Amino acid sequence: RLSRVEGRGGPAAASADAGTPGFESLPETRPTDSPGVVLELPEVRPEVVADTQTTGLGTTSTAPVQRIVDPAAEKALYDQAFEALQGGRYAEASRRFQNFLDQYPTGEFAGNAAYWLGESYYVTQNYRMALDVFRDLLVRYPNSSKVGDALLKIGYSHFELREWDEAERTLNDVVQRYPDTTLSRLAQGRLRSLRAERR
Repeated sequence: RLSRVEGRGGPAAASADAGTPGFESLPETRPTDSPGVVLELPEVRPEVVADTQTTGLGTTSTAPVQRIVDPAAEKALYDQAFEALQGGRYAEASRRFQNFLDQYPTGEFAGNAAYWLGESYYVTQNYRMALDVFRDLLVRYPNSSKVGDALLKIGYSHFELREWDEAERTLNDVVQRYPDTTLSRLAQGRLRSLRAERR
């Protein structure tokens, strides 16, 4: 399914992109492309929310209210979205990842959720929507382990939209930022395809 969806230039199909795992081989719950990196469950952490209370003098004051974030509930919601993605239920996955980000915009898995949300659009050829999500990831989650992958997919999306200049600029950026990595090799392969397309 994914090979057919990504077509001529997708990371699961292009010869230059050989070795890139498709969704069939995605990690079960905590996707990361950094070997040896394991996302650990976050500790229960209080979220400070302003709450207006009335004092005895009839005036109001703002006092912090502790809202406890349940890490088990957060992870369960993420897992449900990721399972939908693994199962090829891309529309459902998109909804679930968006719902996760609405509820946990700064959560433990927020960066990964944003990446897989973009990926759910990319594999269904909604390249413009994918671009918006991947770009937003770079701004909102600059320390995420998915930043490099998102940058690569921005280049891929421009390629699929035949926006050659933007694709070339982004893919060259990947090569420069991540030398001697799989990301760099994938970007170089897509650059070769791009030059062939522009002839």
